[in-house]
Amino acid sequence: MTDSQEVNEALDRNEFLVTELLKYIDKLPNILGMKSDIHEKLENLRSVMQGIRPPRVMVIGRARSGKSSLINAICGLKVAEVSDTEPETGKAEWKNYYHEGSDLLHILDTRGLQEAQEPRQYDSAETPYDSIMQAVKKKCPDVILFLCKATEVHSASGKDLDECELVVKEINKQYQRKLPIIGVLTKCDELSPPRVPLPTENERKNRNVEEQVKSFFAFLKERSELRDHVKNVVPTVAYAEYEDGKNGLILSDQDYRWNITELVETMIKYTPRETRGSLSRMAHITEFQLSVARTVVTACTVLSGFVSANPIPGAAIPIVFGIQAFMVMYIGWLSGREFSVQTLQTLQTRKDLLVTGGVTVGANAGFVSMADIALKFLPGYGSVLAASAGVIATQGLGDTAIAYFLNNGKSD
Repeated sequence: MTDSQEVNEALDRNEFLVTELLKYIDKLPNILGMKSDIHEKLENLRSVMQGIRPPRVMVIGRARSGKSSLINAICGLKVAEVSDTEPETGKAEWKNYYHEGSDLLHILDTRGLQEAQEPRQYDSAETPYDSIMQAVKKKCPDVILFLCKATEVHSASGKDLDECELVVKEINKQYQRKLPIIGVLTKCDELSPPRVPLPTENERKNRNVEEQVKSFFAFLKERSELRDHVKNVVPTVAYAEYEDGKNGLILSDQDYRWNITELVETMIKYTPRETRGSLSRMAHITEFQLSVARTVVTACTVLSGFVSANPIPGAAIPIVFGIQAFMVMYIGWLSGREFSVQTLQTLQTRKDLLVTGGVTVGANAGFVSMADIALKFLPGYGSVLAASAGVIATQGLGDTAIAYFLNNGKSD
């Protein structure tokens, strides 16, 4: 497993943990107004995590609507298998797009809705919906591309929308996120007159494309469960021929893609990513970096307190350490370093600063573990004391990381 993959998996685990805590907090009474404040801090932390990892795009639509072809067209590589005659995609699965060693995009390729026959690839799920939800339970998408073949907008698309509504409702239930939906009209080159390629100055062709875009957008907006999610409809042509083999490049003389750039720009526009951290990192604006870093430390401190209050002795230790590691690596990332274990290790080498800051990595570990194991045996007060220990240790480590990475060794 590469360093990039390990970082992504760690981010996935932490994002899942924050999401589960948000669900738990929503069920609690609002005591002294603290509930909304904690909820806001955890939402801020989840946004930070989403800002570091690549965006996630889910592609759904009817069988033979061109899902795999669109994925390849977006990536500019043959990352998804395409069949000329039969449904290809079986098990819904996340595909990662890398470019020059950087993990840029995660795409969920799914089984076709209303499939007339079993896909060529094996899938243990009985229905396309079950297959999609199995993949969604592993990772939550950031945006949904809902595909419809341009010549089939008026052909039983209601059943496709029924499935889409179920998926959106379940995602909202599991992750408490209101995902944006972008309608994608595929195979627009097949609209009349069919032998006129796009782009074109042919008025009839352009008029037919525009009419289908309006019709599809209207169909999406008619659904009460989808209305607030739908952002736009983009017409496309995804057809291209590729070099043989996995990740084969597009053959330049057989590239018939159209409007893919506009689709990607629309995806970027509506993908809910936290950009403040990236901007401050790039511009090296110290006050802005400090503001973002303090927000992260506060959120991680609150999260550590909740996890440390776990009534099972010892159970919270690895989770708290994971939260603290994320916090330190993120603050280092803000300063211009890589989001990696190496960044964490650079802080460990500065024993003088760690002692001055009131916490060493070893002492931090011992403080949390002793509190977690010993204090929970005190009836009634154990969980409170353990939570306090987790909070103090995380806050101290966060302050030290800010001093080292952003304040040239000086505390606030």
